[in-house]
Amino acid sequence: MNSISVNPNYKQERLLNFFRDQKFVDCTFKIGDQEIKAHRLILACSSLVFEKMLYGNLASNEIVLCDIEVDEFSQMLEFIYTESIIFTDILNAWSMFYIAKKYILDDLVEVCLEYISDNLTLSTLVLSYEYSELYSLDAIKNQCFQDIVDGVNGVFVSDYHMKPSTLRTILKEDLVITKIDLVCKILDWAITECEFKGVSTEPENVIEILREEDILKHINKKWLLEMTCEYCNDVLVMCSCVDELTHKSLIFLSSEVEWDGDPPIEKFAKLVPFICKSKKVFKIARRIDLQPSEEFISSVSVSTEMVVSGMMLCTEMNCSVNVNDAEEYKGCIVIRFCEQYSDKNVVKPTIMNNIFPYNSQVFIPLRFAVTLRPDKIYDIRISYKNYCSEKRSSIVCSYMSDELMDKKRGYSKMYFYDFNGTLIKGIAYYPV
Repeated sequence: MNSISVNPNYKQERLLNFFRDQKFVDCTFKIGDQEIKAHRLILACSSLVFEKMLYGNLASNEIVLCDIEVDEFSQMLEFIYTESIIFTDILNAWSMFYIAKKYILDDLVEVCLEYISDNLTLSTLVLSYEYSELYSLDAIKNQCFQDIVDGVNGVFVSDYHMKPSTLRTILKEDLVITKIDLVCKILDWAITECEFKGVSTEPENVIEILREEDILKHINKKWLLEMTCEYCNDVLVMCSCVDELTHKSLIFLSSEVEWDGDPPIEKFAKLVPFICKSKKVFKIARRIDLQPSEEFISSVSVSTEMVVSGMMLCTEMNCSVNVNDAEEYKGCIVIRFCEQYSDKNVVKPTIMNNIFPYNSQVFIPLRFAVTLRPDKIYDIRISYKNYCSEKRSSIVCSYMSDELMDKKRGYSKMYFYDFNGTLIKGIAYYPV
């Protein structure tokens, strides 16, 4: 005897129509001045909380809800009736996660977490980290934190203001960021924290916030008085590249922080973030020789709006007779982002003076993370200088893959237009 199956979508469609047409509804939820009617049996089958609420000893057919929005409650009901949901964004997914936990809707909990994990963006990383910490969701918490540490430059320019505890946790890590930038970003955070607390943004208050939140200990006085800005060559405390409030705060800060031994050696050119996507190398194309002010140009476009926080570049070849045995050199790499056919910088260029290894590759964090938009093509302009040699800089140029894709987010792609090879081995980027 042959069995006959019924399309389950037909039943779900009927149930949803009953809900939308308010047919046979027998319970009412009051949210503010609005009412939402549903079917007691359907809700009770989906959740033990609804079962007790609608059929328990204190059951009622009219329930007042105070901690949920009408749209979100309706969205939850549609999931119960259809077993499907369309999230508007990650914040919406976190709201639905809260509702799903409250009403013990385990299937909705899983759907929410899957969406959040697959759709994290730079602007929602810290928010999602703090939510996952609140709900003890270790998998998402660890995923978010790793990406926060890797893309710290971009995270600091996000509109979301992190909690002091989050900042303290981040500062314990070995960050791919220069100490000068780190100090300025900490001060920017403290200024915003003053605004959140309704305190005037005077330098004294900015530094007091850092003291109260136990963040001053993460700043070394030598960073302020010995490290120089790459743009104006002044020590940080006298740097003219920052705004007036930051400058005054730096001066005030210099009298508050301690000389805590020697600052750790900077590792920004050696650490490679997990979020850096490597290009596949096919073969070496040629050796290119650049004059100190000459730029190599690589053109790129993106599939969706994304923030670039750094890149993996080839270093110079050891071609000088005078330094044949040298394994490294003191040099400078400058990276500029411009719109195609324009020489105007999208953000301030990254100027990286450091000791670089010969015949190798290094990860360079961008001093200012740059946002790329999908409707434009950009030129990445790279120049080199070797302070150990007066000769032109020689760099290996290779044929590489012309597409980078975030495997977790298939929509997040970067395209390269390098027909004669490139120096760029990889890019650290994250969708906005």
